[in-house]
Amino acid sequence: MELTLLAEKLEEQYRKKLPFVLYALPDSETVVAYFQRDAQLHHTENFTEKSFVMAPFDFKDRNCCIPESESERFETPMPREHAALKDISVPDTAEEMNRHEQLVEKALQAIRNHKAEKIVVSRKKVIALSGFNASEVFKRLFSLYPKAFRYLWYHPETELWCGATPEILVKTEKNSFTTMALAGTQKYSAKTPIYWNEKEIEEQQIVTDAITNSLQKVTDVLKVSKAYTHAAGTLAHLRSDVTGILKGGKATLQTITKALHPTPAVCGTPKQFARDFIKEHEQYDREFYTGFLGPICGDDKCSVLYVNLRAMKIAGTTATLYAGGGITKGSVPYAEWQETQFKLQTMLQVLQPIL
Repeated sequence: MELTLLAEKLEEQYRKKLPFVLYALPDSETVVAYFQRDAQLHHTENFTEKSFVMAPFDFKDRNCCIPESESERFETPMPREHAALKDISVPDTAEEMNRHEQLVEKALQAIRNHKAEKIVVSRKKVIALSGFNASEVFKRLFSLYPKAFRYLWYHPETELWCGATPEILVKTEKNSFTTMALAGTQKYSAKTPIYWNEKEIEEQQIVTDAITNSLQKVTDVLKVSKAYTHAAGTLAHLRSDVTGILKGGKATLQTITKALHPTPAVCGTPKQFARDFIKEHEQYDREFYTGFLGPICGDDKCSVLYVNLRAMKIAGTTATLYAGGGITKGSVPYAEWQETQFKLQTMLQVLQPIL
């Protein structure tokens, strides 16, 4: 299917309030689309059905999905036409800044009291749009961030979500798997070298250690790479790759996902304390933000799931953008506020024509 026809099909599906998902893997110029034939909300419990899964941060056994068997499936080539990115200024109120800095300070207090090593706190930014065209958002999103996992998801019961995430939750192939430990954030330019400070290096090591510990029960072999700089659009992160062999007859995509999610990169460590802190103090529902999503191959042996970062929700002409950061003992509240502003730029770039 040609790109123009795919865009027309997308608009028709959205107009009829029928579910769909479009996605492209990192560095891929192929867009895969599922257009569901009816408006039923499907769920998956064990990740064995060929489908696209969309799971919330508050992970449950029954997660939303669009099954391939209930959909029309298309693959379409999409040329890279990404433009140079310039920061977009969207005003923030003093109340928004103060609220987030106070949240960071509460997390720091818990860390000083030795209740946690790291807590990830986030905020949302609600923006009124001048209009909305689903196909134009799709084309802009997918062309701006060719190195990210890009997706556009819609179901009338969940509204429209889209994003460009740099982070793999897990990739499985036969009995092997890959995941990553991603932490630390700086603005990125190919012309400027990146230097990571002690706080960022420590935060990334906390994430790496927690991920490897959580995988011990479901793996036979674990290997961890040295940390390196990973570019993601206008941002850079510190990344280590974790690879291993799943325990024969025991580990499935479902068990490894439960072991990993939510990772220290989106929740914190210890996991349960960080989750309870987020629930009590963030004062909003993350929904699908910092959940996970991706294509399930159906045989439980060849699938890839991504952490839902750099994401937004669109309902009518209102966009809700999300951003957060990992708080450790070296965090500074104002610097954490600035980091969320940097991260919001990813989706602001997509919305630029309709702001």
